[in-house]
Amino acid sequence: MSVKRLNYFTHQFLREQDFKDEQKYHLEMRRRHNRLFHSWGVAEGLEVHRKGEREVTINPGVAIDGEGREIVLLTAITRDLSSFTRDSHTYVTIGYRETSEDSDHHNVGGVEGYTRVTETPEVSEKKHEPPADGSVVTLAKVRVNDVGHVGDIDMGASVRKRAIALSPAAGWVRLPFKPSRLNPVRTSGKLVKVVSQQIADEYEFIVDEAAAYCGDDGARGSMEIPVPPAAVRVTGFRVAGTTRGTVTVHLYRAGWNVHENKGEKTRLMEETFGGPAFHRDLHADAALDESHALAVSIIAEGETTIWLVSAKFE
Repeated sequence: MSVKRLNYFTHQFLREQDFKDEQKYHLEMRRRHNRLFHSWGVAEGLEVHRKGEREVTINPGVAIDGEGREIVLLTAITRDLSSFTRDSHTYVTIGYRETSEDSDHHNVGGVEGYTRVTETPEVSEKKHEPPADGSVVTLAKVRVNDVGHVGDIDMGASVRKRAIALSPAAGWVRLPFKPSRLNPVRTSGKLVKVVSQQIADEYEFIVDEAAAYCGDDGARGSMEIPVPPAAVRVTGFRVAGTTRGTVTVHLYRAGWNVHENKGEKTRLMEETFGGPAFHRDLHADAALDESHALAVSIIAEGETTIWLVSAKFE
């Protein structure tokens, strides 16, 4: 199906629908660009700050939702959080709403209507974590302390997604699985302590250019997955290979948590599956910042070959 835009010529008679179609064309093109060349999230401003004991203020700014629509807040607004119970938290979100009912009412010469469509930023507070589909944009996670006052306000990368121009590095990062040995190893269903290099070599993965192989007794290993520069989120994980037993995969977000000022090891995914052949697209969705790294751990019970390990970034 083709895309049409208005084509004007002299003496053309224009109707109401012609003007609506022209606006629709430009709106859809701009929103399509926002979706395809930018991620959704906060583009500018919209910081959340404490105001008094039970209120927060949201600064002016701009966000883009999952449909590519711009959400524009022109003036700071204050939200009252006194309805939330003590020792709880709330997610402050912003969404898009448009209406023409009350926008520049016109009533002249017997003709009545509204001459403008108003695009309104809709700010709300949600007790549960909002869906990560871009229907709303989360601005902050606000803690309500044990006396009902506004406490910590978290605007870190794990809560607040930023809208950025998609990097050429975004997408799948694929590497052969080249693990380093972890002790203790597992053999015959039991954990055993490695007491010599000879025993260690017996249960270590055998690595070549394409794959990692372990024998009948199984093995385990881990590796770091490099995070591309400017990547702000991991959105998927993929592993493929063959096994005569079972394979357990763990994916971790590691590195340094700059907001809590401590090291981090957060499990993002765990799954166990069998063979003889497997190719799994597994769910993994987590924010990343410049201090994070990803690590994968694979435990193979039985003869196994890992041919593919990759993660998807944006």
